[in-house]
Amino acid sequence: MTAKPWTSGPRELLDHASSHLKSETAFDCRIAMISIDNAVELAIRTYLGLPKRVRGTDGPPRRALEQAIGFPDLLDLLETHGGDKLSGIELGDIEWYHRLRNALYHDGNGVTVDPEKIDAYNQIAHVLFQNLFEASVTPEAEPPATTLLGEFVLKWAMLETRLQNLAETHLRKRAPIARSAISVYDGLIAKEVAPTRVRRKLEELARVRNSVIHRATVLPVEELKRLIGDVDEILAALPKEG
Repeated sequence: MTAKPWTSGPRELLDHASSHLKSETAFDCRIAMISIDNAVELAIRTYLGLPKRVRGTDGPPRRALEQAIGFPDLLDLLETHGGDKLSGIELGDIEWYHRLRNALYHDGNGVTVDPEKIDAYNQIAHVLFQNLFEASVTPEAEPPATTLLGEFVLKWAMLETRLQNLAETHLRKRAPIARSAISVYDGLIAKEVAPTRVRRKLEELARVRNSVIHRATVLPVEELKRLIGDVDEILAALPKEG
């Protein structure tokens, strides 16, 4: 499938970030973080500015988009007009990483970021690109994860997306994107669609995910491997879509 021309800018920035992320030097990590954040901002602005025939839904008024100068303004517009494009995405995560990027950009060499954190943001950016433009950045079915934390973030996004899709099918009302994975899962349990045996694991996963993304929590390799395995177990326990 030929890539749509409006996706080239964010795609090139994410490719550029991935090439630097592989090196893991302090300089390369800084460049990767800045490139990912620039790609996220450009992807959001591009998507919101697409014609309705392309996007398929109403977007923000042109004047509102022109006045959205700051990154938080764009996130507000995306929250309003993103709809199911936000499945598997938490805008609070993106805003947190954007602030981290600003610290890198404005504070000079005094601020560094762990490569795992950058890879986690990279996975979020790839999922966002996939959702907004219905295309992968890379030819592979999934964006490349270079760290276990990145893989964990990607798997969690897959799980959230699966839960939202199941909610649309099995719950009486379409689940708002803002609903947490736990509340959606509880609704699926009530409908006897999801098993109760992995519910406690899902609760732990949600707590740990927020901890490693928004705080300086560092998990041992074996712990991250266990968590990834728990996500896989929950995914396997859920019914197939369709």
